[in-house]
Amino acid sequence: ISKPLNLMYKAKLVQTTGIEWKKVKLSLATTTPNQQNNAPLLKSWFLSYVNPITRLENNLYMNSIPSVLNGRLAGLDEYKKLNETVVTGYGTTGVKHRGINTDNKAPTALYVVNGEVVTAEEFQNIDPNNIKSVEVLKDANATSIYGAKASNGAIVVTLKGDLGDYITVRESELNVTFDIDIPYDVPGNGKEQSVELKEYPVNGVFKYYAVPKLDKDAYLLCEISDWEQLNLLPGEANIIFEGTYIGKTFIDPRSTMDTLNLTLGKDKRIVVKREKLKDFSSVKFLGSNKKQIITYELTVKNNKKEAIQLQLKDQYPLSTNKEIEVELLESTGASNNTELGVLTWTLQLDPGESKKLRMSYSIKYPKEKFINL
Repeated sequence: ISKPLNLMYKAKLVQTTGIEWKKVKLSLATTTPNQQNNAPLLKSWFLSYVNPITRLENNLYMNSIPSVLNGRLAGLDEYKKLNETVVTGYGTTGVKHRGINTDNKAPTALYVVNGEVVTAEEFQNIDPNNIKSVEVLKDANATSIYGAKASNGAIVVTLKGDLGDYITVRESELNVTFDIDIPYDVPGNGKEQSVELKEYPVNGVFKYYAVPKLDKDAYLLCEISDWEQLNLLPGEANIIFEGTYIGKTFIDPRSTMDTLNLTLGKDKRIVVKREKLKDFSSVKFLGSNKKQIITYELTVKNNKKEAIQLQLKDQYPLSTNKEIEVELLESTGASNNTELGVLTWTLQLDPGESKKLRMSYSIKYPKEKFINL
């Protein structure tokens, strides 16, 4: 949690043409082909009487096996159209680099590739697709760095290092396209292939989160701001923490929140306990009403070697019936969302530190009634 989050963006590629693609360059877009590209329009909604028996029979038929099969057959042509594939060929001939002179009759320049001096022949054998940048140094600029051997100038080449150097990301109004400058072999038998697209270092705020009413474990979350710049799609993600595979999570960027929360797994070294205190819980009868007081004690302990920030949540019930009255009696300094009935504690815990919190509420309702406590 002392380092930035590393987000590796991959694509699952499948092609079912029956033809194996050899050394093709891929261009992957985030949009999905859609046969229906007309924006929806509302029409008048007229109320009328219906026969419930006839409507029920129609619904039963629509969900029956013959109806489902007919629907599949009717949509077969559209399905085939949707799966049409266009393959574009790429060539590697005619690649030239301006400013680079490889004529053996001309004065020989010094060739430097990734900081190492190479011969002209070795330089000519470099695949142009692997070159990230070229810089031409002349006269004093060359000799000041590489000495007298660069008296005829120096050509400094930087090769592409990691996979991200081979990928160009283009954004348009409706989609994001990843152009991959590495040839791929793609089988045509429908076998799934993983393609690594981009790697993003992401600065996020790490915090622990626990809801002991639902789960006794504490979860590590990463809260990311400005996540819209990551061009994410809804999808499953693998979590690798400190070199260990933790499990899977789901990233849903279809959010209107300013921050995106990623769940990075459980941490057993943070102990969370929720216990009902019988001595502080009671039942009283007030005339025709019954008043019940319920008290819980929440205990958290940090067994880690470093300090942590923990967000702890619990809840009390809400009433939608005027005969049922709910009152929050104690919350030990928690922030209270009265619309949801959710209490939130933000705690700073030093190594080995434990804290106890208390939540208490009362419920008053007619004694002859039963409620879902």
